[in-house]
Amino acid sequence: MIFLDANYIIAWFVEEHEFHERAKEIDEIVTKKESIISRLVIAEVITVLNMKIKANNELIEKTYSQLNNNFDIIEDHYFYDKAIAKILNYDEKDLSLFDCVYMSLMEELGIRKIVSFDKHFDNKENIIRIH
Repeated sequence: MIFLDANYIIAWFVEEHEFHERAKEIDEIVTKKESIISRLVIAEVITVLNMKIKANNELIEKTYSQLNNNFDIIEDHYFYDKAIAKILNYDEKDLSLFDCVYMSLMEELGIRKIVSFDKHFDNKENIIRIH
């Protein structure tokens, strides 16, 4: 099983994204394996598309629809307490609450692989980053 990070999904949907071509290549690999996202990934993707990228409504709606209809989605609110503990226990301050939730979810469900362009997932215990 492979967890898909929000930045990978954004790169896949946004043609102008610097990692768009690489995201399409990775897509060919992960479509052959079971991949999952969480509700928080959807929230992060839509927030970035809307606020940072200023994507048009058509792309936001298309992305939201495809994420909800084409992926196995994990309810992630169960992992928020563990994520907060990670934030409080890490010496490094390079992990967002989003990322800590994803790491907690992966740990709890035994998922070792994440598709992400975020380097801060490197050198984290039991995580293999596909990029």
